[in-house]
Amino acid sequence: MTVVRRLHVLYPVLFASAFLLNFCWESWHGLLYRAHQELPAFTYVPMMAQMALADALAVTGMQLSVALFARDFRWRLSARNISLFCIVGAVPAWAVEYAAVSRMHFWSYTPSMPTLFGVGLSPLVQLPLTGLVAVMAARAAACCER
Repeated sequence: MTVVRRLHVLYPVLFASAFLLNFCWESWHGLLYRAHQELPAFTYVPMMAQMALADALAVTGMQLSVALFARDFRWRLSARNISLFCIVGAVPAWAVEYAAVSRMHFWSYTPSMPTLFGVGLSPLVQLPLTGLVAVMAARAAACCER
């Protein structure tokens, strides 16, 4: 399979995998937010789909960021690249959660949400974890040996 053909497989699979994984994650960890528990399904499900769409775009951006840094769309799964990928996902997640919870009070956590410096642990690890799984799925589908 040519490099161009691999990229035509890599990115659609990456985006679809990221969307599905993040839809599941958002639906699960949404229960750790106070207001989400009272929402009816016809409000909650589209909201989770919208969040999963934003997350899939973020994961794609994370992959492209590492690709730019590594100067290779099919970057190696090295400690350096994986660390960069996780940092690119966790730092903006921390900033958004901190601003939304502590500064703007858009949402709050239930007591069952584990926190780190006042920010929920689940949203901090979400994009790095779901993103890495999506990257591995996309790489497998595109037959990226590296």
